[in-house]
Amino acid sequence: MTLVAFATGLFLVLILGVIHHVGVLMIVRVAPNFRASGHAPIIVAFACLLILHSFEIVLFALVLSALLEIEGFGDFGGTYSGTWEGLIYFSGMSFVTLGFSDMKAFGPIRLVAMFLSLGGFMVLTWSATLLYSICSKIWQQDS
Repeated sequence: MTLVAFATGLFLVLILGVIHHVGVLMIVRVAPNFRASGHAPIIVAFACLLILHSFEIVLFALVLSALLEIEGFGDFGGTYSGTWEGLIYFSGMSFVTLGFSDMKAFGPIRLVAMFLSLGGFMVLTWSATLLYSICSKIWQQDS
């Protein structure tokens, strides 16, 4: 089961990368023209990235819910009460803080949680780079 969990986590991060890439492409198309005056492109890009990351966190919570149904794949402990709120919380905390929370993963699902943290770190830095790029273009125009 450990190898399956490892492969599952790896696969999920690859899917996350595809989803994030498509989302970033959409943001670049939706955001106002980066040569336009004003700071609207920065605010639009920030809001869109917030929505994209929220979607990714909820998607991982759905996957975690499905994995918990598999016999021998593991479980959550600590303050986990078996609710969607708990799964979204765990997914989000793993995604943005490398898993520091009051919930704990037990069994092979820990490997999926590890990959969730890795994927979150990767796409968050990707998003920060995009936002920095947009800000740089706008700020250069203002000076």
